Amino acid sequence: MREKLFCIVALCYCVISIAQSTNIDKKPFKVSYIKLPTQPILEDSRRTYSTNSKFIFLHGFSKVNSGASLDITMDYQGISASEFEIERNLVERKDSDGNVTSSYYVYKVLVDFNSTATIQIVNAITDEAIEKTFSENNTLQSDAFSSAEEAKKYYYDNGNTIKKRYRSEQWVRIIRRIRSYLNETYGYIPFENHNETVQILSSKKHPEYEAHQKAYDELRSIFERMQYKEPIDALALRVQPIIESFDEITQKYTATKRKERKLRHASYFNLAKIYYFLDNPYKTREYALKMIDNDFNPSEGRSWLSKADQLKEKFEINQTSSRHFDIATEDLTDIELSPFADENTVKEVEKPIDNIIAYLITTANDTIAAQIAKTDISNIGYHVDLQVQDENGAVRTTPFKAEDCKTLALGNGDMYKTIKFEEASNSQNAPKFVKTIHESEKIGLFLFDGKELVIKTPDNEIGTSTLTSDFVFGLGKKLAVYAKDCSDLAERANKNEFKNNQESLLEFCQALSDCD
Repeated sequence: MREKLFCIVALCYCVISIAQSTNIDKKPFKVSYIKLPTQPILEDSRRTYSTNSKFIFLHGFSKVNSGASLDITMDYQGISASEFEIERNLVERKDSDGNVTSSYYVYKVLVDFNSTATIQIVNAITDEAIEKTFSENNTLQSDAFSSAEEAKKYYYDNGNTIKKRYRSEQWVRIIRRIRSYLNETYGYIPFENHNETVQILSSKKHPEYEAHQKAYDELRSIFERMQYKEPIDALALRVQPIIESFDEITQKYTATKRKERKLRHASYFNLAKIYYFLDNPYKTREYALKMIDNDFNPSEGRSWLSKADQLKEKFEINQTSSRHFDIATEDLTDIELSPFADENTVKEVEKPIDNIIAYLITTANDTIAAQIAKTDISNIGYHVDLQVQDENGAVRTTPFKAEDCKTLALGNGDMYKTIKFEEASNSQNAPKFVKTIHESEKIGLFLFDGKELVIKTPDNEIGTSTLTSDFVFGLGKKLAVYAKDCSDLAERANKNEFKNNQESLLEFCQALSDCD
């Protein structure tokens, strides 16, 4: 009788244990790999390019003076301004009953500014010539004036300064887009220590808690050793016990109850992601299909199915089965060989460029042309140190506070804006320089201090850090609010399809910007 009672108690305990809450946390780990191009040059020795612009740069290629596989010519057409218009708007003041008590007109200046650049790519291997145009547009809408004459005077007095400001901003954006296009198409972009996440059980009373936690700790330790330039065969062998651990959990919990499906989904998700970064799209596809069949979060399964197919296609185009190999990115334009030099004497030559061009726009709408030391870029935050030439020609390092500035444009294509937001680590709400990751008429994504992502909408003067508790614990709900006018995207957000990292939040912002 006691034995039967013991069995019943043990069975009940087991059932209760399994029924414990199944909370899942997103745990970070790092990966390194090379992003493969869509139109590769397959022979490593033929990955060379020449260009007429110092702003053109290709990862995994050697820059040469002539005889290159890719000859890239850039033609910048400058900035054009439309004829200014004076917009008249009626302003009415009403009493508490809604009756108009007074009315008057205000006047604003409207001007369109447009910059254009064209690149021509001649491919000596395929004998193809491609031409692509990049344009950037801004519309100036001035503050309101009490008369049309005041509005005109404002533009007459400040038109050149405004045009210079937009030219600097648009030039930087165009260069960024050109470089992005060229590297996505031909380049081999290294991603070092790229942040990813896995889904790990966080309910301590769950019987699989220890197994999930141990698998995560080992996975993180192994993947930290991944380097894009080294083969991953040995790493794949070391991670095999972790794969088996997640697989065992999926076979152990086979019921259709939501909590078991949730646990299976997390393990399927982790297996799909592990295989993806082990360059195995076939196994990634296998577990993506299992995610879909499991029907806990099928959209996540469909997303990984798409990623697996895209990776498989990239491998086929690049005639490879790996994203882990060494690449050479070098500038050979300064090398002069003697008639007796052989090919083994050619070594990588890097130009010692310590400073890059910078344009700073102050709150007074003054544009300051300067330079910034590369070592100072990482310190951009509450202020920026710029090297400015004074009236006597002397160059001095001058600090500029973020609160006194609007925009900082760097010659490498990076754009910084000054916005207010409360940091997660403290309550300071002062203006800060933030790097622009994505910006549209609907939403902006920025990066502060190289680690804190900030979201800001144009109708709000203050941004929001994604490291706040609201984002960390309720990312889907927060993103759904931003996407309230885009039902499909809001639904994706509510289903927790997006992650709290730069790549995923950028995907969300781009989708919101493209939503009609």
